[in-house]
Amino acid sequence: MDAREIVESGGDTLLGTTVAGRFTILSRVGAGSMGAVYRARQDAVARDVALKIVRAERAYDAETKARFEREARATSALVSPHTVTVFDFGEAEDGSWFLAMELLDGETLGDRLRRVPRLGAVDAVRIARQAAVSLSEAHGKGIIHRDLKPDNLFLARVPVQSGAPEEMVKVLDFGIAKLVRGDDQRVDQLETQAGTVFGTPRYMSPEQAQGAPLDPRTDVYSLGVILYQMLTGRPPFIDDDAVVVMASHIKDIPPPLEEVAPDAYVPPAVEAVVRRALSKYPASRQQSAEQLVSELDVALAQSSVQGTGLHATSWVGPPAGRRGGSRTALAVAAALVLASLAVGGFVLMRKVSAPSAERTVVIATPALGASAPPPSVVSAAPAPAASSAAAPASAAEDAGNAPKAARKLPRVPVTPPALPPAKAEGYGKFE
Repeated sequence: MDAREIVESGGDTLLGTTVAGRFTILSRVGAGSMGAVYRARQDAVARDVALKIVRAERAYDAETKARFEREARATSALVSPHTVTVFDFGEAEDGSWFLAMELLDGETLGDRLRRVPRLGAVDAVRIARQAAVSLSEAHGKGIIHRDLKPDNLFLARVPVQSGAPEEMVKVLDFGIAKLVRGDDQRVDQLETQAGTVFGTPRYMSPEQAQGAPLDPRTDVYSLGVILYQMLTGRPPFIDDDAVVVMASHIKDIPPPLEEVAPDAYVPPAVEAVVRRALSKYPASRQQSAEQLVSELDVALAQSSVQGTGLHATSWVGPPAGRRGGSRTALAVAAALVLASLAVGGFVLMRKVSAPSAERTVVIATPALGASAPPPSVVSAAPAPAASSAAAPASAAEDAGNAPKAARKLPRVPVTPPALPPAKAEGYGKFE
């Protein structure tokens, strides 16, 4: 039985079948719109692995192939214990694609939050911190995840010598990660042009929602959204319409944590870290995942030992010298996004009819043309951005400091497509 038949089977005939001559299928772990995940035995080394196999109808799609290759190359470059390990990647006999990675015991953070919507501050900070450790290595090697969400954080049970297993966070799914290593441009086939939006709207940074060039601080924002959700039981912006959620990330102030979860205690120092991570302006956030780790450590220590917190920052948080017209600029940016997206501006690279805020989407604005900002190119470890030396003279000037793509998004007469539901237990949403 070849890989295509395996994916299309109901799962009853998997035992004993082989993929690529080296992986024996043992059982199905889960499935989604893109393919299925299996427990398999890597025969040569007698090791059980998680094996992703693309669906037959997607196996020959260039985007799918690029995404698989991207995930394999990005993840194989990382050695952090908080990043899922990839062992093998390739093409099966029938042309289907597979990805072999470490088999994890546990559940995704998404599964945990669907079962227990709100976590205690200590657990939430621990999870966010470990995810940030993974991101710190990735960013240092020029890799931006771009699709952080609870379903892409796995809470693995790791055995220890004595006592109950410990829980360790593993970052999953680098399928739409941006690689800026420059050693092989083929892995960046998903990078079409500036103005293309990848990711999950509910967890997108403002600049990501606008199709602007990205750097590692976009992942800091997304992790801030996840931390907010763990502490309150919901993300800061909720709507079934992806357009509305994306616009909210650009212009709206997240509700204070105490308003969303009045019965939950969040140490002021921890809340301040979340506020900073959710700044609309990248220059006002933690400038790296490593800095986020440090601030979380300090905040938790201050809260437990001194009972005091870090100095709170604004939810919007423009850098010093950018106060004047910042709200106006954000409102204008959001209005332009709504004008270009809500009125038929979505060009989703999927054959589906209403964009969901919870699923990974690829949104193109191809009419940007020469007016668009250049493609995103970041260094392996960007230096912290300096604050503006002087305040802008007007709101228009302040708008010039905002991500440029927000000011130039075109109107594209295309009906927004919808995405079908998909579920992949264990290894995030395989879509």
